[in-house]
Amino acid sequence: MLTVLITTISVLILVDQFTRGYARAEAETRLKQLAWQMQDALERGMLERQIDLRILVARPAVKEGSDVTRIREILNELQSNVPHYAWIGMARPDGMVLAATNGILEGHSVAERPWFKEGQERMYSADYHTALLLEKKLPPQAEPWRFVDLATPVLDKQGRYIGVIGMHLSWAWAREIAARLLNPTGDRYDVEVLIVRSDGTVLLGPKGLEETRIDTESFRASQRLSGGGAVLERWPDGRRYITGFSHTGADNRLMLKWSVIVRQPEPVALQAFRDLERRVILVGGLIGLVLVVLAFFLTRRLVAPVNSLSAALELRASGVQDVTIPLVNSYREVQLLSSTLVSMVEREERYLREMRSLNESLEQRVAERTGRLHETASALQQALDTQYADQIRLEESAAELRAILENAQDAFIAADENGIIVEWNRQAELLLGWSRTEAIGNRMTELIIPVDMREAHYRGMQEFIEHGTSVVINNRIELQALHHDGHELPVEITVGHVRRHAGHLFIAFLHDITERLAFRDQMRELALTDVLTSLPNRRAFSDRLPEAMMRARRANELVALFFMDIDGFKGVNDRYGHEAGDELLIQFAQRLREAVRDVDTVARLAGDEFVVILENLHSQKDALAVGEKILASMREPFELTHSTVHISSSIGVSVYLPDGDGEIGPEELLAMADKAMYAAKRLGKNRVELGKITDA
Repeated sequence: MLTVLITTISVLILVDQFTRGYARAEAETRLKQLAWQMQDALERGMLERQIDLRILVARPAVKEGSDVTRIREILNELQSNVPHYAWIGMARPDGMVLAATNGILEGHSVAERPWFKEGQERMYSADYHTALLLEKKLPPQAEPWRFVDLATPVLDKQGRYIGVIGMHLSWAWAREIAARLLNPTGDRYDVEVLIVRSDGTVLLGPKGLEETRIDTESFRASQRLSGGGAVLERWPDGRRYITGFSHTGADNRLMLKWSVIVRQPEPVALQAFRDLERRVILVGGLIGLVLVVLAFFLTRRLVAPVNSLSAALELRASGVQDVTIPLVNSYREVQLLSSTLVSMVEREERYLREMRSLNESLEQRVAERTGRLHETASALQQALDTQYADQIRLEESAAELRAILENAQDAFIAADENGIIVEWNRQAELLLGWSRTEAIGNRMTELIIPVDMREAHYRGMQEFIEHGTSVVINNRIELQALHHDGHELPVEITVGHVRRHAGHLFIAFLHDITERLAFRDQMRELALTDVLTSLPNRRAFSDRLPEAMMRARRANELVALFFMDIDGFKGVNDRYGHEAGDELLIQFAQRLREAVRDVDTVARLAGDEFVVILENLHSQKDALAVGEKILASMREPFELTHSTVHISSSIGVSVYLPDGDGEIGPEELLAMADKAMYAAKRLGKNRVELGKITDA
């Protein structure tokens, strides 16, 4: 019985130690993942604010910097779309606020504010700070105003510095991100998120810790380790916490450097382990008690027949001759013994040694059977305990992880080392079109990896599993993902890795970047377009002229290049003002576009200088005919807003002949047309002049 008790207690201790370690590791992984999600949300939020700022300074009204009412409308519109902008303003080069949301601080000087000083030179981000000029200007709220600043210089259409736009982003933005991250698990599991500046100041956290300084082990580790991690530590309040940490701005110089710390009290984090521990002790104790009772009664039952025989023998040994040896039928050995004693009572002395030997054999068999019974019971107990512990642990871990992933803002996918999908959250269903039931159990390559990328994906996974190296793990990359309906969509993906005792687990968060790429294409298009006339600019022209000449060589056809300006444009500017000049340029560009074919290129180089690339021509006469058509169009009066003007144009033409001018490049062709235009001006203007090869 003592052996049964010792074995039961030993098994309980081993199970307790294993489950304690496993519960702590699970809690650390969960909190580290929450810290990483908070870091990623902060970085994406700051990146979106920087994009807002870049779009704002590209608006034509802002670049002109003269229409205060229009600028204020633009700023108010942005604030209504993003309510966390507490204040947005544009300051002139002298620091006086030109326009601001709701007119706040207009006419005030911000020349001494850090965001204005730094924003004159570059895109600038200022760390968390209290409100100064705006404290009494903004509506009162429950908590004091705290801001993160962004600023950038404003350049006019000619690239000249005309002011600074600054934004005060309310710190309620970060609080909202933390609240979304923790809902619905934060209140239930006492999970707390802290954002800590590099000097240890708590910018966001529990009441009583904000705007105080800390120097915990997790904070120091977050400054050293860019990849994040988790520790068990004691905080200044005397309580022990399991703490996950990460760090923002590791790969972006414009990103503010914050430590993100997610903590949970150790008793709460290990509550599942405590419940399991109590159940294991209770069940183990009951099983041990049952085994002890069974062993006691079984032993008594086995030994009882032997005791009756022993008593009879003792009486005979004491001299009582009329004692009858009982015939016992409990089991074969005792029955054989008793029958033998009855039949051989007269030869008792002769067989005494054999009787003693038989007694010893009987005791040994009883001990062996008891031992085998004990081993069987112990093995059964261990199997039951292990199965029960595994079931509880898996149920609780799955419930916690499901709550977190279902409320994640990005698509989440988990796969094992064979690429089999084991987790697929709601955002993944919305982004990729596959339901969770359809996705789990299938290979990730067959569902979301485009066909031309599958081989590279397979090689990358094998390289990491075999050698531990990968350019994808723990990096944010952009690639194409395959939707359920077959189309590809651009995503930003971050892949993490967790080593398990039975293999590998790869986790990935996917974010749709379709809008981001569209914005990038829009900005690229803006870089190639003249803002005033919407025609291609000099940069676009420099790309298209060599392409047109290459097509002409392949087709053995002529290409003509027109170089022209407006005769008398300076007089219109001087007499009616620059606004009238801009209006004339717009109408001139429109007539020029209408005078040529859709396949021809019309571009504005600078000022009143325009160029036209004519392709698929058969002779120089074709080019001169188009030039005369343009001159006729420009002789018609131009109806401006406040006046009617008459102008003309001087056109210089250069023609590229693939057979004879094969050595002429785009620069020589442009120079030839430029000289021809000045020749047209010398000959009286309002005419088309054909350049010669020798002119180049």
